[in-house]
Amino acid sequence: MNGYMKGKHLVVFLLAAILIFYMGGCENPFSQNIESANKHSNKKREKKTTEKNELNAKEELQKNEHERVALAQKNEEMLQQKIRDYLNTNSLSGTIAVVRGKHILFNEGVGYTNIEKKVLNTPSTTYPIGSITKIFVSTSIMMLQERKKLTIQDPVSKYISNFPNGDKIKLYHLLTHTSGIRSPHWQKNDKTPLDLIQEIAKGSVKFQPGEKWDYLDANYMVLGYIVEKVTGTSLHEFIQENIFDKVPLKETGFFTHENPEPYTSKSYVKKDDKIEKTNSLNPYLLFGCGDIYTTAYDLAQFDQALLSGKLVSKNSLEQMTTPSAAQPKYALGIYNDYDRNYYFSIGVLGGWYSMHGYYKDNNHTQIVILMNSRTKTTEIGSIMKNIYRIIMDSPLSSQTDLAHS
Repeated sequence: MNGYMKGKHLVVFLLAAILIFYMGGCENPFSQNIESANKHSNKKREKKTTEKNELNAKEELQKNEHERVALAQKNEEMLQQKIRDYLNTNSLSGTIAVVRGKHILFNEGVGYTNIEKKVLNTPSTTYPIGSITKIFVSTSIMMLQERKKLTIQDPVSKYISNFPNGDKIKLYHLLTHTSGIRSPHWQKNDKTPLDLIQEIAKGSVKFQPGEKWDYLDANYMVLGYIVEKVTGTSLHEFIQENIFDKVPLKETGFFTHENPEPYTSKSYVKKDDKIEKTNSLNPYLLFGCGDIYTTAYDLAQFDQALLSGKLVSKNSLEQMTTPSAAQPKYALGIYNDYDRNYYFSIGVLGGWYSMHGYYKDNNHTQIVILMNSRTKTTEIGSIMKNIYRIIMDSPLSSQTDLAHS
């Protein structure tokens, strides 16, 4: 009996101990599973919340971007209309391109390229650009200097014998119009660059090189001839291969005796309320100094390529844009206006009146004006200035990232 009771008590004791153990002395496995499930559920909720927040943020960014692009487009359209209004109000005729960075803000024609046939000017209308040709020649000279074919400190006598004051006149003096040479007396039968040089060589000098600034086409005729002599090819072929093809300028070329009018615009001068067509051009007299034609946008592309270092080195570009002591604004085929903070050059041939400007602002604003009709009082520099003011007064002037840029 006692043994039986002792056994019974032992069993009760063991059952109680087991019960106490599971209830308090050890974790409940069911409770542990529940807690693990709760943690997993919380993580899923947190992940969904994070994903939702990221999606909302992305949608907000997209919305802001769409609004930014829409605003930029609206501001651009307003600017384009203001430029149109200005051109029409002033009865201008030609093509105007405005480029900022690589973005075209404006590229439109105004007026007639052919008044008799009522053909309108367009972005693809081509114009002779006169003296703007000179910067293509100076670029060619700098390219040859980089290739060690010449230096701009070489005397002209190194390339042309019996040239007046040739031992003292350097290529630099020709580039900066400080050579002192005289304009030649042209002969009707002269048709080649060598004929031009021989006529120039017959003259005397007006002053010693570097003493004065005397803008003269003959300086660049001599440079064009030197390019031909150094390269063994024609000036046109050298510029075509090393500049036109390299940029590339697909609507730019030369007018020659064989093809005197490859450009599409006609030239007009307004006199006493009458519009007169001007005479055809003589390519022979424009060799090296005025025989290039182009479009407004092509010329803007050339400026961008030159001043961004695509055509010549940084060192060459610095030399090209540094004015001479004799003329504080004229450098090598291009003006550097420190007051207005831009580079520019101008060309005039009959009624064709051209100007291109590259502003040294944060957005690298470029303006090209190619006109085919003018009066004696037309001031293309003022037109350039007014268009630039319209741009700077627009909301776009403070934007550095345009729609479509």
